[in-house]
Amino acid sequence: MRDWSVRAEGLSKKFGVTLRQSMMYGVRDSLRRLVGRKTHQEQLRPGEFWALCNVSFELGRGEGLGIMGVNGSGKSTLLRILNGVYPPDVGMVTLRGRVGALIAAGAGFSPLLTGRENIFLNGALLGMSARELQARFDEIVAFADLEQFIDMPVRHYSSGMSIRLGFAVAAMSEPEILLVDEVLAVGDLNFQKKCYDYLLRLKEKGTSLVFVSHSPGAVWSICERGLLLRNGQISASGPIEGVIRGYDEDNARNALRSEQSHDTLPSDYSGPRGGTGDVIVRNVRVLSKIGRLQSEFDIGESIVLEAEMDVRSTIELPLLRYTFDAMHYRFIASFDSHEQGMSLEKLTAGKYRWTTTVNTPNFMPGAYRVNVSVSRRNFGPHLFFWAAAAAFQIKHPVDRFLYSEPHAVMFMKAQMSVDRS
Repeated sequence: MRDWSVRAEGLSKKFGVTLRQSMMYGVRDSLRRLVGRKTHQEQLRPGEFWALCNVSFELGRGEGLGIMGVNGSGKSTLLRILNGVYPPDVGMVTLRGRVGALIAAGAGFSPLLTGRENIFLNGALLGMSARELQARFDEIVAFADLEQFIDMPVRHYSSGMSIRLGFAVAAMSEPEILLVDEVLAVGDLNFQKKCYDYLLRLKEKGTSLVFVSHSPGAVWSICERGLLLRNGQISASGPIEGVIRGYDEDNARNALRSEQSHDTLPSDYSGPRGGTGDVIVRNVRVLSKIGRLQSEFDIGESIVLEAEMDVRSTIELPLLRYTFDAMHYRFIASFDSHEQGMSLEKLTAGKYRWTTTVNTPNFMPGAYRVNVSVSRRNFGPHLFFWAAAAAFQIKHPVDRFLYSEPHAVMFMKAQMSVDRS
């Protein structure tokens, strides 16, 4: 029989879109319960939505469960239900063991009390005795690195100081179940490493960890299993690698944005499009190698860019250029007609179709934007520029796991071997 510490069965939670609706339904439900009538919590009423819908999972002792999803997917709602902050409208949660939680910066602290006083207050709320707190007090303060500020009122703490103190108290209580939201991102790199090392030590001692984060690297290093939430429902569950793939795909799809073309162009750089008006580029499309519209590509798959170009007056020595943006960086790669060996001496007035094939692009999985510009080789002002003229997504491979740091943009294909020396 599986030794589990957390079991969620069919959890659902709904909220009203406005405060007025939430208060009205809350009063109505309270009155119905007062007279012994059913509240029909499983049904949506006008102005309500499911923040969480039919979520079930089981977590074994000493396991780490990573909960991922884009903003608004229901991660924090689920964590608050597990911590008892919200009661579920439908379903049930069973927890075996003492629970520690770090869900919000400074949660559970009294701002008027000092750090020292809040350690004893917060520790007592987590089930630690005064003797335990006294014995571990110096360790808590040292872990939080707040020795010289421990007698300062918490209201004067920065968000990072509050996080450090909150994590130190929650972790040193050595709970059987620890719930951690993405608040660790507030701390500096040294403190984050200290926290992650301590979380791994707690797991080795048998603590079950429920970890919400937007960092694939952190989730992958700590958790064996994961849940991917999408619009309050589970869209993927199982080994953490598959969940991270799904999360990256959701992020990339949400990042793809396309814009409509306009003929009226500002001559300066105050907007996404501009130029002198001598050239207009329209309808930049991303295609497969066989000429079909395509927005998602495998790693190394050829990408074809096609655009319609309206040249309004003769251009001497034209230079056609594409640049690419990643989610975190601009202009990560570029190429133009001249460097690709296309010697254009002149473009006379008329309409053109501009086709470019990018062979074996070495982009990491993620979302990318395409920028286009037309100028002259002897420089001068842009005849045309268009930022984010098109977008595409590089998918995760299915035959291997590519966990990458969020700032990595290039895929380096290599051969590796390990031989006994």
